[in-house]
Amino acid sequence: MAVIGTFGSFTAARLGIYGAQASLNVTGNNIANINTNGYPRQRADLVSLHSAGSARIASGFNLDIGYGVLVDQVSQLRDPYLDILYRDEQASVGFYEARMKGLQQLSNILDEVGRGNQDFGVIEAQFNDFLSQLQGYNNRVSDDVFDTTVRGSAESLVDLFNTYAKTLVRVKDNQMADLQGDVKKVNTILTQIRDLNAQIRQAGLHHEQALELRDKRNVLIDKLSSYMKIEVQYSMEPVDEFTSVEKLSITLAGSGTPPTYLINGIYGTQLSMPEMAAARNPDYDPENPKGMQYISRESDTGSTPPKIVLTDNEREAMQDANGALMLNNLATREQLEGVGNVDPDSVYDPAFEGGMKYLDANGDPTDDPDQAAMVDNAKAGSDSNRLWMQLAPLVDERGRYIRDEYGKEITETVDLGDNDLYGSLQAKRELLTEEGEFASKDDIKFDPNANIKRGIPYYQRALDALARKFADSFNKANTVEGTDANGNPILEKAFLGYETKISAKGNEVYDLYDDPNDPDHPICSLTERPPTDADVKAVYDALMASGLSADEAQEYLVRTDLRDLPPELQSAVKKVQETHLTERGHGKEKYGGGILFSTSGDSNDYENITAANISIAKDWAVGSTRLLPSKNYNPFENTTADDNIYHMIGMMGEQMEYKADDISDLVPDADEGNRTYFKGTFQQRLADINNILATDQQTTTTQYTSFELTSLSLDNQRQSVSGVDLNEEATSMMMFQKSYAAACQLMTTLDSMLDKLINGTI
Repeated sequence: MAVIGTFGSFTAARLGIYGAQASLNVTGNNIANINTNGYPRQRADLVSLHSAGSARIASGFNLDIGYGVLVDQVSQLRDPYLDILYRDEQASVGFYEARMKGLQQLSNILDEVGRGNQDFGVIEAQFNDFLSQLQGYNNRVSDDVFDTTVRGSAESLVDLFNTYAKTLVRVKDNQMADLQGDVKKVNTILTQIRDLNAQIRQAGLHHEQALELRDKRNVLIDKLSSYMKIEVQYSMEPVDEFTSVEKLSITLAGSGTPPTYLINGIYGTQLSMPEMAAARNPDYDPENPKGMQYISRESDTGSTPPKIVLTDNEREAMQDANGALMLNNLATREQLEGVGNVDPDSVYDPAFEGGMKYLDANGDPTDDPDQAAMVDNAKAGSDSNRLWMQLAPLVDERGRYIRDEYGKEITETVDLGDNDLYGSLQAKRELLTEEGEFASKDDIKFDPNANIKRGIPYYQRALDALARKFADSFNKANTVEGTDANGNPILEKAFLGYETKISAKGNEVYDLYDDPNDPDHPICSLTERPPTDADVKAVYDALMASGLSADEAQEYLVRTDLRDLPPELQSAVKKVQETHLTERGHGKEKYGGGILFSTSGDSNDYENITAANISIAKDWAVGSTRLLPSKNYNPFENTTADDNIYHMIGMMGEQMEYKADDISDLVPDADEGNRTYFKGTFQQRLADINNILATDQQTTTTQYTSFELTSLSLDNQRQSVSGVDLNEEATSMMMFQKSYAAACQLMTTLDSMLDKLINGTI
């Protein structure tokens, strides 16, 4: 190429002016957006204008100089690798931050340290008070005031259990609402990214860069990365044989091959957490060939050796000559011999439970979602929510489904497993579902670490177990001998019912063991109160004292007419009535025991006590039941025996075993229900719950701090590359100003030279 032409120098100067001016404009834009969130520093990319051709006949003395400068494009200064590192770290930050906040809410409820009056906590202090009142009751078993004092301390204790349980439910409800809110936020982000992809794609078709749209998209991707761990890929999507545009895809990190897409170009999905969901099969294994029903199109059955690829997706299935899908069980053993990692014995087995995704109402595996049983998933007020999440099919802004490589629409909903997410969504989900030592076998199949993860349900179950152990222990201690394996009084079954009548004085009268043929003639009349276990025990002891055997006495108790007793036995029963039954409140019934704690204040039902419902039993509340001083007593003698009170005092320091089976009505399917997960006193178990929470909180805080610092460091590195720095921009501004001035001066100089050449040459 020859030296630039005479008037071509003006073009070089003019392009120099344009280049400097464009660079100054970009610098000004950088300064203007220095505080704009997500704005990366921009740069005008200048390239030399140069002819690509060569002169046919050229002199070796000519210089190939060029024609000036062009502004090729305006680019953003970003480091994609730092973006990947930062977003990966943000997923960990989001996970531990959400978990830390959730544990902090639990700590506000359960952290007992320093909250009690000169004790290690509120419940701890009340346990000590209850023990103190029991010790005060000792040697004063005939004093009603001290029984009332013990009951008052017990009332305060059960109120604390009730309050803690209700507060835990409130925290759980708040966490549920927070998680549902986050799902909506994620869906909004996914929709916005998909729409921005469509706008950027449209701009790309017109050869526009749409930098501002890319900035918005990057900010949204950064936000999304804290909710779940994602992978971002950029690729070129062909529009026709001549044109390609950039395509951005976002997948769930570690979701396998093919990955689970959240965004695929102009197509996006939505996350859902329905109230009810199909019961999933915990044995389902999508990687086991026995569960893969079809031979994939990627197979080559005619090759030697044959290449057999199996699939569970009929869209990917190979078709035979008649168009029928080729089933896995049509592959011969010879075809499968020596084929990669495919075992010849792994031919599809329709009876293989691990190949079926769901469970029907009978708990049997099924592949038909319409036959699957429905379980609570995100139902308000449910204590058994699974919180399984799903991804809807990928659609564009018009609702059109994405198509696979074979041109078929992909309309399947993707079920996410227990560990498919990682980030704040996963942390909140685990806080709402994980039960630790109370995890079921199915829970552990869905998540192998379920028995070491502890969320709100764990602390609820732990408090329930503590409340029940306390209530059952004292109920059993306060009932008479002759209890079943669960500590329930056998003699309670003697109550076949009682009838309420109104006496001549207008008072209610409860008749025990009425004669059905003569209902007006009660055997035992109890004025103004229902019969209690102590009443039955008293009659039973009277019968035994009269010479009957235990079996005979029990037989008489369950009969409806006791008037067949011999006169001397009738006299004994009458004496019991006079000394034990009809004169309540006058000190003669001080030896009666009974149920102390129940599921409500208006009943004596002691089955299935929890921290939320533990109450003072009705009979103890109204004085019909008293603390039982001794189980070996004679109702006809005044005795000061109080060995049972000593036993109750000793129970407060007894090393008791805690097993998940203790609350099998709440967790009927615990993986190791009969395994002892703790052994110690009531107060030690309470301290252990607090220690577990404190340890989890400390570990989580440490992890959060570590990831937060790393994330901050990575963000600083990103900012060092893409952030706008006033000093650098000022330097650039002066440099481009001088360049602009120099180009203008060049233009002036060229004009002077040409003026001399044209007008000054003779």
